[in-house]
Amino acid sequence: MVVSVILPVYNGSRTLIGTIEEVKEFSKKFPNFEFIFVNDGSTDNSLRILHSHLIFPKTKNIKLISYNQNKGKGYAVKKGVEMAKGNYICFMDSDLAYSLDYLHDLIKYLERYDVVLGSRTFAKEENRRRIKLNRQIPGIVYNKISRILLNHPYLDTQAGIKGFRSSAARKLFAQQRIKRFAFDTELIFLSLKYNFKIKEMPIIVSRPETYNSSTVNIIKDSIVMFFSLLKIKYSELAKKYEK
Repeated sequence: MVVSVILPVYNGSRTLIGTIEEVKEFSKKFPNFEFIFVNDGSTDNSLRILHSHLIFPKTKNIKLISYNQNKGKGYAVKKGVEMAKGNYICFMDSDLAYSLDYLHDLIKYLERYDVVLGSRTFAKEENRRRIKLNRQIPGIVYNKISRILLNHPYLDTQAGIKGFRSSAARKLFAQQRIKRFAFDTELIFLSLKYNFKIKEMPIIVSRPETYNSSTVNIIKDSIVMFFSLLKIKYSELAKKYEK
């Protein structure tokens, strides 16, 4: 059984070396995991770091995709899915705000479910202590709007760790239309549309210092995500998603 793990990278040079070293150690212990780093048009030193630590010397079970223009997290994950060879396909944030150890839990759930969503709502108080208020409030507002517009029951759509059976991933990402942050919500919406079995998995932010200092622009990205929700709703009403 092969498990593919996609790590999208955008201007992540501050944490990238530590992430690569952790991934190398993990892949040595668990050689059935393949890791795919996707450099989403970074403008800092991320690509240089990825080349120097992954290409020279060449690393087993760790691959790199890179392109020059920033396309968005959703686009980056989709490119990783296209290269993935695993029976199970997962993605997680490249700053490892969520521990690699959660991958084992994802796989256990994927033995019984088609789609597994990391959810911070099961340890709400612990995560509240770890996440800054200016990161919490936009997420709460966005989630309420998305549940109303798209009629889904999930309280956490944006946690940066999710897993799929390969067959589900292929179908979902083939229909994906959102390239940036709201792509998670679109995948959940499509999972419900196609009657995939979905499971929420409790997670805790393992590294609040990296989570709270991510490259997300709270105001700009919140506006983009809101209009992305409208695009999802329009795509459904216009029957742009395959049945």
